[in-house]
Amino acid sequence: MKLLITLTSMIFIFSLPLNAAVANTKHNLSITSTGTIKATAETEECVFCHIPHVTRPAGSPLWNRSMPVTDYIMYNSDYLKRMAYPTPTALGTQNDQPGTISRQCLSCHDGTIAVGAVYKLRQTYLNGSAISMSGVDIDGTLPLGTTLIGTDLTNHHPVGIEYDPNITLNFGSGIRTMELVAISAIDPASKIKLHTYSDGKSYVECTSCHNPHTENAKFLHVGTEASLGANIVKTCTTCHDKTGWTGSAHQLPPNSPSYTDPAVLTKYGTNKVGDLGCINCHIPHNNEQNTNYLTRQVQAQTCYQGAASSVSGAACHGVGGVKDIESVTNRNYKHPIGMSGTEGSGQHTNLDVLYGGDLTDPNGGLGLSWATNKHAVCMDCHNPHQAKPGTHVADGSWYAAPGTSTNAVSNVLTGVTGVEPTWPASWTQPTVFTTLESSTKEYQICLKCHSYWGVGASADSATGYVSLSGTILTDVAWEMNINNKSGHPVIIKQSLRTGSYAPQSLDPSQLLSPWTENPGESTMYCSDCHGSDAEMGGDAKGPHGSDLKYLLKGDNNFWPTKADGTTLFSMDDIGNAGDTGLFCKNCHDPAYPHTQWRNNMSNRGFKCVECHVVVPHGSPISRLIGYTNFPEPYNYGGNSLKMTGWKKSAYDINNLGNRTSAYAPACGGGGMCHNSNVGGYDANPYP
Repeated sequence: MKLLITLTSMIFIFSLPLNAAVANTKHNLSITSTGTIKATAETEECVFCHIPHVTRPAGSPLWNRSMPVTDYIMYNSDYLKRMAYPTPTALGTQNDQPGTISRQCLSCHDGTIAVGAVYKLRQTYLNGSAISMSGVDIDGTLPLGTTLIGTDLTNHHPVGIEYDPNITLNFGSGIRTMELVAISAIDPASKIKLHTYSDGKSYVECTSCHNPHTENAKFLHVGTEASLGANIVKTCTTCHDKTGWTGSAHQLPPNSPSYTDPAVLTKYGTNKVGDLGCINCHIPHNNEQNTNYLTRQVQAQTCYQGAASSVSGAACHGVGGVKDIESVTNRNYKHPIGMSGTEGSGQHTNLDVLYGGDLTDPNGGLGLSWATNKHAVCMDCHNPHQAKPGTHVADGSWYAAPGTSTNAVSNVLTGVTGVEPTWPASWTQPTVFTTLESSTKEYQICLKCHSYWGVGASADSATGYVSLSGTILTDVAWEMNINNKSGHPVIIKQSLRTGSYAPQSLDPSQLLSPWTENPGESTMYCSDCHGSDAEMGGDAKGPHGSDLKYLLKGDNNFWPTKADGTTLFSMDDIGNAGDTGLFCKNCHDPAYPHTQWRNNMSNRGFKCVECHVVVPHGSPISRLIGYTNFPEPYNYGGNSLKMTGWKKSAYDINNLGNRTSAYAPACGGGGMCHNSNVGGYDANPYP
């Protein structure tokens, strides 16, 4: 008798603090609960989960509930597959198996077992009957609209999953980690728990984040922060150590923006974007959209809307947001961000950069091939965990300050995957690439899609793909091959263009500020030419969308036709009022040498595209010249080019009338435009 009294006293004393804590939570399912789901008569609080004697064989400690026998659909993702991360196929049904503890929680929350279905009530075995409950479905289970999780766990944070921060993936350059905190470094003050079973490995279970006895919102172990939102963020970051997150634009957004949707403040106790951190974009449970990586919406919509109920209440990248991208992507010419289907935001998969060209993912994931996975979404060009405020261009400017232009990634492009081509012979398609865990140059991001890595093999750089606006798309890596005779200095500075010959750079008199400083020794960005038509008017910088064809930006926006879309720019326009809007005039002074040439030519009115390729990324001929047999789209309409030979020589601003050796093209039909046929022309790649 004394032993029984002692044991009973110990159980009573042990249960006091837990009982006191549970009493004020939704896990108090007794009649004394202030919640909507509670017993109609039962007064005991602990009995819904625990019993001191004759417990269930599966479940601990002192488990009193029926254990679900459900076959759950487990969480998995493209990222986990590609990292070869071990994912559970089921939750354990016996003690000392991964997932058993989570299955205990699911005995209420998966909706297959009545809330009042306990094994034993005091000295009575219920034998299939249940404690009478109110607020439940007719079968006694949790109703919709509560914390019902269901049996499909794909839209919830994974449980029963091993916690292994040591798994890595080799890129062609660099290593991708799981970005998990080392087990020894997990902050003990957070009270986050990893569970160890007989295999000696550590696992994540429901109770890793939640303490069912804790008197705080969502039963989080972390409960000391200023708001529920901050508690959730602290919970996430205790285990998830996202590279570059601290100080990023989403961890510490400029000007501390806030949601205007009152539901955000009501739910999380804060409406500040910076306080909400991870949960601006992710939701750990009941992701109703069932999207990859527990994002709140499909990928672009997540960026537009964040944690708000709609874009109108957000402070993100939607219409009216602090950095409105959605409006720009609704213009006539754009990357197909936010679209559904074969070019839509549902097509992006993490690490799809690893499989381009003719490579396929052995795990069955999607790569970057346009033939099977054509898409453009925010995460293709931005890393939301690492992006920082600021671009290489100051507000109120189209380009970087004189002498400062490079091709290094801007802050907003920090941490984005990319590809670096191995450069083949002149005017040959690069087909060998090094995948980059983190791009260092802007073009490496663009070439993930605008090269063989995305478009596949091509016979003449015209890819066979057509943009939403009807533009023929080309292999930009082919065009910007450093072994080509000419090209804009996006990949390398002109002095290092291996396929070129002297004079490799233009004379300063042929350029305009900011490009006049030390020409030939600087590089530029793809986004110096392509971007929003209103970057000077407040649009976010970058090639998100535009009402101008080819996403051309700058004070002059048209090429090769004028604003009417029909009339071609010509030699008669150079230096006259007619060249207004000529895109080349953003950087080049077309008066040198074109005006002098025009004055000495017997035939005036030559169209720009009769000499120069229409796609000005690069050419196998010097100075972006094209020959008569070049294919479309380099040859406008298939018949604009008139040149059959060309070579360059030194440009002498003091002797512009000397045409003996400076330039020697031969026009279609055999007539010589400049003096005589001196020979030695740049080789024709299309004989």
